[in-house]
Amino acid sequence: MLTELKIKNFVIIEDLAIAFGKGLNILTGETGAGKSILIDALSGVLGEKMTTDMIRTGFEKSSLEALFDISGNAPVKQILSVSGIDSDDDMLILRRELYTSGKGRSFANSVQIPSSKLKEISEYLIDIHGQNEHQNIVKVSKHRELLDSFGGLEDDVSRIRALHERLQNLKDRLNSFQIDEREKARRIEFNSFAIREIEAAKLKTGEEEELRNESHLLANAEKLFREINAASQLLSGEGGIVQKLKMSDQSLSKISEYDPEIAGILDTIKQSLYSLEDAAVFLRGYEKHIDFSPERINQVEERLALISSLKKKYGDSIPEVLGYAEKARKEMEFITSGEEEAERLKAEYKQAVREAKDVALRLSDRRRDAAKRLEERVMKELGDLGMAGTLFRVSIQRETSPEGEIEADNKRYALYPHGLDRIEFFLSANVGEDLRQLRKAASGGEMSRIMLAIKNVILSADIVESLVFDEVDAGIGGKIAEIVGRKLKALAKDRQVLVVTHLPQIAAMSDAHFSVQKGKAGERVTTLVKQLNPKEKVKEIARMLAGEKVTELSVKHAEEMVRNAERVGIG
Repeated sequence: MLTELKIKNFVIIEDLAIAFGKGLNILTGETGAGKSILIDALSGVLGEKMTTDMIRTGFEKSSLEALFDISGNAPVKQILSVSGIDSDDDMLILRRELYTSGKGRSFANSVQIPSSKLKEISEYLIDIHGQNEHQNIVKVSKHRELLDSFGGLEDDVSRIRALHERLQNLKDRLNSFQIDEREKARRIEFNSFAIREIEAAKLKTGEEEELRNESHLLANAEKLFREINAASQLLSGEGGIVQKLKMSDQSLSKISEYDPEIAGILDTIKQSLYSLEDAAVFLRGYEKHIDFSPERINQVEERLALISSLKKKYGDSIPEVLGYAEKARKEMEFITSGEEEAERLKAEYKQAVREAKDVALRLSDRRRDAAKRLEERVMKELGDLGMAGTLFRVSIQRETSPEGEIEADNKRYALYPHGLDRIEFFLSANVGEDLRQLRKAASGGEMSRIMLAIKNVILSADIVESLVFDEVDAGIGGKIAEIVGRKLKALAKDRQVLVVTHLPQIAAMSDAHFSVQKGKAGERVTTLVKQLNPKEKVKEIARMLAGEKVTELSVKHAEEMVRNAERVGIG
């Protein structure tokens, strides 16, 4: 439910905040006061297209923000959860920013989101009907959902969805078996060769790096020997460093007892001597093990060449090559033992098709029954709303396909996760006119009444908590206007309805009444919105009845209209 709408620097609005509640929220005001701008702002924050000319002149940015209570809105919570957006307090703040550069940003609870995600969320928040439509009900993709909800067919739809998923899974598994005998023989031969080649190599993880290090040492063996031998002679040869340090040690040992400082230096020399003796021992040992063998060089290079060859065929590393062999073994097992599994899957697939056919055909029949009831009730509502003679029809068609899973009436039909049927609402707004797609069949004012009729019928089926009707009263008056008001009131019993209207009969039904007027922001014009108290509401309805000059008679008439609404329990 929309609880607050904030608008900054949008068209002529400088800074505006409106708090809405449950029930019927009515917005009235003179033509040009900015009522349509409010609806445009709400549409904008829900993801509809915005252009830079909507930014108030003289400002760099326009900001729109809507606060929603989503405590009972499971679909929105699911979207937010999947998107990593926190909604623990059951509140959602949508914000839209547009800059004069043409760039824009969208946010959900301070997390920046793409416009596609904003529209996905908004579909479950508000339907806007009228001249600027943000309406689910004219989208063909929603017609099936509405009919299924109206008919209470959700369980059947869930069953067919599960069966469709099962069929697709079985089909994918069966396709993995669909290779001919020649291909099977080719795969067996290739895999057998690969397994033998990899096993014969006896590869070890880390082996390649060790061989490359050894190859580098072998290639530089002579230089290693020459330099290590020279270093070894300097350390431990005749007259070398070690010998001279020993002589220094002996000399200083004779006098160290006379001066503590000499004793300290002697310790340093001894430590150095021990370290250098260790180094000399290491170099002599290393020198003895330097391999000049051409045979070993050839062995290492041949092993590296083998590893390189296997990597080119089977993977980029030794672990990948070994993994390829394991994968080849499993494929061999799969091919050689797959025929029995394939036959089992075929039988399971046929059984699933039989189950899906039963459920899908039964669902299709139930949809047709629900469609008839929906047609009758919607047309009755349209008659009450002054549109007698309007024809409303629910089209239910199936798509034939040579590869379709379901066979019925000597035809094959494609099965979708929702069943066999393509469902669309059609309408003829005037006697004698052909049925047309819902979005093309009526004018803006007629469309709003059509939406109102359908919403009244499918109220329990629609999860959207907030509805907006802009100019729902176009082309009606008198008794029909009062009926429209009553129906809007009934629609608002368990949810939030916002209505922009020029008719006092509708305004009298309000739970909350807002007056939209032009005012001043400094030296500039801006739109102001005020929630009216009971006395102010009567005065506004009197203005709507009498025009600019409100008379005592028009005030009494307005009071009577409000009392009548309250007396019948709908005000």
